[in-house]
Amino acid sequence: MSDKKPKSSGKNTSKSSSKKPASGKVTKPLRRPSTSKSGKGESRSSNKRKAKLFGRLKKGDSKGAYTSVKNRKSGFLNKASGASFRGGLEQDKSRFVLVWGVALALFLVLIGRAYYIQIVNAQFYQDKGDELITSVRTQKSYRGMITDRNDLPLAVSAPLATVSFSPHDYAREYYELNRIILTNPDSPQLIERMQTRLDNMDLTRLAAAANISVAELERVTAIDDSLDVTDEEAVKAALPSGAGSHYLPLLNKVTPEIAQSVSALDFPGVYERNFFQRYYPQPQPNSQLLGFMGQNANDPDGGYEGRAGIERQFEKELAGDDGKVLVLKDARQNSLKEIKQVEPEVPGEDLALTIDSRLQYLLYKELEKAGRRQQARWSTGMVVDVQTGEVLALSTWPSFNSNNLNEMTGENQRNRALLDVFEPGSVMKPFTVATALDSGKYTATSLIDTNPGSIRVRGYTIRDHNNLGMINLSTLLQKSSNVASTKIALSLPPDAITNMQKQFGFGAKTPLDFPGEGSGLVVTPKEKETARRATVSYGYGLQVTLAQVAQAYSALAAGGVMHPLTLNRDDEPKPSKRIMEHEQAMAIVQMMESVTEQGGTAKAAAIDGYRVAGKTGTSRRINPDGGYYTDQYRNVFAGMAPASNPRLVGVMLIEDPRSQIYAGLTVAPVFHNVMKEALRLYNVPLDKPLKTEEP
Repeated sequence: MSDKKPKSSGKNTSKSSSKKPASGKVTKPLRRPSTSKSGKGESRSSNKRKAKLFGRLKKGDSKGAYTSVKNRKSGFLNKASGASFRGGLEQDKSRFVLVWGVALALFLVLIGRAYYIQIVNAQFYQDKGDELITSVRTQKSYRGMITDRNDLPLAVSAPLATVSFSPHDYAREYYELNRIILTNPDSPQLIERMQTRLDNMDLTRLAAAANISVAELERVTAIDDSLDVTDEEAVKAALPSGAGSHYLPLLNKVTPEIAQSVSALDFPGVYERNFFQRYYPQPQPNSQLLGFMGQNANDPDGGYEGRAGIERQFEKELAGDDGKVLVLKDARQNSLKEIKQVEPEVPGEDLALTIDSRLQYLLYKELEKAGRRQQARWSTGMVVDVQTGEVLALSTWPSFNSNNLNEMTGENQRNRALLDVFEPGSVMKPFTVATALDSGKYTATSLIDTNPGSIRVRGYTIRDHNNLGMINLSTLLQKSSNVASTKIALSLPPDAITNMQKQFGFGAKTPLDFPGEGSGLVVTPKEKETARRATVSYGYGLQVTLAQVAQAYSALAAGGVMHPLTLNRDDEPKPSKRIMEHEQAMAIVQMMESVTEQGGTAKAAAIDGYRVAGKTGTSRRINPDGGYYTDQYRNVFAGMAPASNPRLVGVMLIEDPRSQIYAGLTVAPVFHNVMKEALRLYNVPLDKPLKTEEP
């Protein structure tokens, strides 16, 4: 037998060693050499375990022995894997805590967010939600009415409505109802409701109410009954598009009662817009005075505001305050119904003017007649109540229809009496006489030598129409002497005349405070400026407005007391101011009577039965290129009646008359016609015998 140990096959030998040989004896199983490092074989404990195992084998319990060995081997493995399991369990526990910690944190975040949304910031999100189904719409206030002094309307706000039709919205609703009917065959009640709505969409109903042809409505809606209404893209492509697809006017600017006949149909695609439109019953005579309305660029609802004249000046009082209404809206932002009033509407205040519409119309017609006859650029005029300063009439020709702003131009919209400044000419001579009387150097009977009918001042020659010789102050006004006015100016301090002109309101805006009103210009000459001192005495070298002339003549007519001009009848009277002594003022009025009498420059201004005082002014127009035009003039007449106790003042102006050039022939007749009717309207007593007709 060989001494070599048999090689191990690597298989479990315990199992094979349990087989019994044929003789029935148990043979010892082959043993592996000990793997102990000591080289002494197996330890005692190991031998004991083996002996116990062999004992079991002897008893024939080979299976139990095998199991025991297997279990012991697996025991060692279980001890190792147990340690690994305990380590894995610790890791799983950490993961468990981490996951649930994150979940808890997220849960707390959600709770906090919900608390913030529903408790802390609930109102904000509620408002956001409301915005989706509601909106606050502006409820336009009623603009106050403008009336004349007799409560006759000059400007009113008429409630109007515009009704329009949207073919696009109609077609979309039509296809949507058909789609609902087609896709809900099992809902008879729903189908019945949708069918009823479809029946109400009969275009014949709308055509009859709006007085429009059915064929036109069918054309713009372009309904295609063969369309597959379940195909969203096909429906979208079939909807009307292009110009007029969203807006087809049915009724434009009609009364709400007429609009109701269409809007009451509750027809899909029909919309009504209500608004107020300003209407002027007497447009041309009042257009420049009242002004006009224009769209407010700062109003998102496209509201209107006063853009000129009285409409602009009293915008705040007339406009009132718009109201706010909370309305329920649909997906297309159309208002369905009003929910509640958010802010109350405050109507505008009515405004009563001092204007007399009867006199206003008469003034305008006379200005128009004279302007056309003289082929003038324009004409304007005013009538003022001497006792109160109230403006009874103020108009300008040419004008425009303020109900149709297409007629308005940059020229015809100007209120010439208040906006335009000009060199007034000889109408300023009464204030030169007032300066002379106020100085104490002159009296009503003082004589002035005008020979030889001209005077040389600083290289300039100042002339009269002819040599008047020795004249008094009354003749100075009657004949409109430039030479006599110059001699008065040069005999007084250099600022004397301009100071008097300023006291009468020249060089400053009137109390009317009209939008864009001119202030004029009065420059006080220096000692050596003798030419300027001379020219301002007869109305050159300064700029005034016609309103300033009317105010100054009213002060003379009131005995030297200036009553501030006013257009608002409801205004509290402004304090009056005395400018000069009553006797002196009335002396000047008496002197001006000679202007309308035989030998005066304005005989055409005389009125039968009344003493009339006034003054003409014929001045050359300034040439923009320098100097004055030699063939263009400006004619002004300012007068008052009755001269014994003046009640009314009238001031008229014609710019660049072509047929005649003197104020006594152009504007004096306008004054006569207007003042004659004004005295009759106000029942002013006669102060002069009527002329008797010769047999």
